[in-house]
Amino acid sequence: MWGRQIAVGWILGIFVLHWPTQAQQLVWKDKDIISHLKIPADSGSSIIRLRITQQLHYTLSLSGALFINWEHDPNANQVMLIQDIIYQCRVETERRFRFSQKVVHRLGFQYFFDSIARFHVDDNQFEVRLEWRIRKNHGCFLSSLLSTRLFNSYRFSVNDSGYLIRTLTSSFLTPLTGLFSGGVQLKWPFFGSLNIGITSAKLTWIRDRGIYETLGATIYYGVPEEKQYLFEYGFSIQLLINHDVSTWLHWDCDLLIFKNTNLPPDISVRNNLGFRLAKFLKAHIQTRLYYEERVSKKVQMENIVSVGLVVSL
Repeated sequence: MWGRQIAVGWILGIFVLHWPTQAQQLVWKDKDIISHLKIPADSGSSIIRLRITQQLHYTLSLSGALFINWEHDPNANQVMLIQDIIYQCRVETERRFRFSQKVVHRLGFQYFFDSIARFHVDDNQFEVRLEWRIRKNHGCFLSSLLSTRLFNSYRFSVNDSGYLIRTLTSSFLTPLTGLFSGGVQLKWPFFGSLNIGITSAKLTWIRDRGIYETLGATIYYGVPEEKQYLFEYGFSIQLLINHDVSTWLHWDCDLLIFKNTNLPPDISVRNNLGFRLAKFLKAHIQTRLYYEERVSKKVQMENIVSVGLVVSL
């Protein structure tokens, strides 16, 4: 009986060793034995595999301005501290599917000597994106982008008595803006992508209802005083560029345009040029352009030049 079982075991062993297989790496007596396991009816394509990647970038920069005998602006002397945190997480298959999350936090503290202190840069974004590749560089997508500030923003002025007064202009979730879109995607490998939102919607939500009384306004960011939020339909275009121009220069750009049926388009541009000076030292030229007719009929632009510490994980 034992002889019959041993014979059957040898036959099964020889059968398995001669069958084409695909499996994980095996170790036998300190030697690597790599075999391949394939289902007999399989076409040869591998089982769906998920790859999860995470990235964390942190930048801290300090800048200052000191003027002597400066007659144009007596409050020009200042110190500014800016931190940038970018966290990305991607879940993707080898071929078509990708799910990604991105959190962007930019916070700047600005202090004017013998005057005011404020959070001057306060941008926070949370983006979720689902992408499905149809061809090599073409596909479709669904995305949502939420943005708000964390701290209060004030407008400073001097009253008739010469005292400095401040007026609240925005705060946490006042406003909260969200852009939801779905459409087609065009990709350029190692450069960027163009996302055309065939169907898009924009949400503007006001948490602090007292902002209307504070500003003495009946409409705030397009939301009437009697409403809590404004929901618009239209289409959108987003151009994303993330490209290493050279070993020491990186270009990061985010151009977003939303157009509804009644108003001129809302335009938001964030452009960042990063110059690597050393392993942990980097210089940035950050430009932000913003236009929304319901907020201001002027194109608003902000430029910041900074040098600081950079850590990537």
